[in-house]
Formats: sequence, structure tokens, C-alpha cells
Amino acid sequence: MHFPLIRFTVALLLLTGCSGSDVSKPAAATEAKPSARTTRTTQVAYTVTGMHCSACAEAITAELTAVKGVNSVQCTFESKCAVLELNNPAAQADAERAITKLGYTIAPCAIPAASATQPATGVSSK
Repeated sequence: MHFPLIRFTVALLLLTGCSGSDVSKPAAATEAKPSARTTRTTQVAYTVTGMHCSACAEAITAELTAVKGVNSVQCTFESKCAVLELNNPAAQADAERAITKLGYTIAPCAIPAASATQPATGVSSK
């Protein structure tokens, strides 16, 4: 029958790196899920009262990094500011609780110009 032709085709597919599964996927299954780049993020900024040193900023950063929905954190002692990038706006309340749980007082503030033009990835990011 056509066994030599089938063997040749399989061998050719294997040599070219095609496993067959690439070919048999329906079009809907190959559509890409929204990537992190297309996911909407929100930036929020807080003035943090009570930071006395860089270790305070590092503690805040570590606590915020653990909050689900926080993409990145930029917190510095010099600016007394924490800028968060959230991939889930509902995470904002959890982030605020995380900061106040450490004993700091927060107040919303404008996002610093440097953070508004670039992603908030300063001290730590997920």
C-alpha cells in the first residue's frame, strides 16, 4: 500500500521538528491568552509616614511583594513614598492593610514623575 510514503512523511516531520500536535490543534486552541503586557495594570502611590531608614522601606517592599495582585513595588526612604503597580485593583485594600499592619501611616499621593513614565520596579518586583 502506501506505507513507504507514510514512513517518509513521518520521518520528514520528525526531522523538521514537527511533532504532529502542532498541526492538529484547532485554530481556537492556538489563540494566545492575553499576555502580561496586554493586562491592564493600575499604579497607586502613598506617602508613608513613620519610615526612619532604608530598612523600613525594605520591610514595606517585602510585605507588599507578598500581596497577591501586586505586580511591583517601588518604595524608598528618601522619597517617603511607595508606588505600587497592581494587576488587580481589588488588591489595593490588601496592600494598604499590609503597610498599616507594619505600623506605618499612609496617605494617597500623586505618582512621582519618574514612576509615571516607567514601570514601578524600583526596589523589588514579582
